Amino acid sequence: MSSALPQPDFSERRSSARCLLPRLLLVLVLLVGMVSACTEDGTEEPPAKTISLPDDVLQDKAVLDVLREDTDTDADKEWVVFYRFDRVNETGPVAALIYDVVVDLGLDLPIVYPYKLRIPQENYLAQVQPKVALIDLINEPAGVTPRKELLFHTDNELAFFEVERNLVNQAADDPPLYRCVGFFRSADGVKYNEGNHEVEVTSRTAYERSQLVARRYYQPGEGGYFAAGTTNLLPPTGSKVDFPSGIPEDILDTPYPEKIVLAFYQTFGQSGDGPVIIDYLTAPAADQFMKGTLRYGWSHPLEKLKLAVVKELRYYATEDASQAAVVVVQVVFHNTEGEKSSLIEVRWTLKRVDNQWKMDFPQP
Repeated sequence: MSSALPQPDFSERRSSARCLLPRLLLVLVLLVGMVSACTEDGTEEPPAKTISLPDDVLQDKAVLDVLREDTDTDADKEWVVFYRFDRVNETGPVAALIYDVVVDLGLDLPIVYPYKLRIPQENYLAQVQPKVALIDLINEPAGVTPRKELLFHTDNELAFFEVERNLVNQAADDPPLYRCVGFFRSADGVKYNEGNHEVEVTSRTAYERSQLVARRYYQPGEGGYFAAGTTNLLPPTGSKVDFPSGIPEDILDTPYPEKIVLAFYQTFGQSGDGPVIIDYLTAPAADQFMKGTLRYGWSHPLEKLKLAVVKELRYYATEDASQAAVVVVQVVFHNTEGEKSSLIEVRWTLKRVDNQWKMDFPQP
């Protein structure tokens, strides 16, 4: 009598294998995790313990950059955060915060505290991300540890901040830790000279017709560029009317007579390949100048004149504006001994000669 051997149930084996597969995958994942969490010497590597200011703290801000600078002169670096607000198509004004690790006296624990950078009558610092510099702007009294001032600068903005020394490393920002002591903004440019702390502000507003510029110069007082107890700028220490980038090479062909007058006065004390003084004058006026009798404002020997600074220009059209014009200039002369004259006003009549404007004679 024969009996059939039992046949294996392959479907049951496939089912068991399918049940076992997820377990094997789980074991492999755990093993990979254990391997990746170990260093080469077999010790376990701790997870990263960092806080990202853009990702974890300022999630609702369009953060542009985070810099590390010692902004309060305490030998520890702070976080300077630039961000945009009122953003439209990745553009918009730029503001800044400074984060510092300080001790909360109530908790007796270190915390990361934000400090605002406030400028007068404005809610933004700059139109583009500014550069940061630490400068010596304000002199501290004798015996007081000096602290650096903070400068944020672009081609069009300058913002100066003094650190309130009594508030450093405190979890408080009222009154502000970083107090603005000077702010300048101009669409036509601002410059800061670290050597003498002079600020130059350029503006085309008054001379849009001829594209000349007015430059004003500011020096700081004992507490910065603002008048004591205010956010009003101290009066400028100097000013002048100027060409944006020096006397143009084709100046003699300009259609604007006021530019001829400006170039005439700027040529004093300069040397170069451009036009000379008499090139701006009619033949009779040039003859008077060579004889020393032309009344252009300087009444001393020409060799004593170092330079002439034009403070204001005003243009007046005549009945035949294409052939004659009147330009009033206010100028200060500097002699070779470092002295300067009072403000002198000269009223010029200009004529068209061979299709060029020429200074003819000064009116009484």
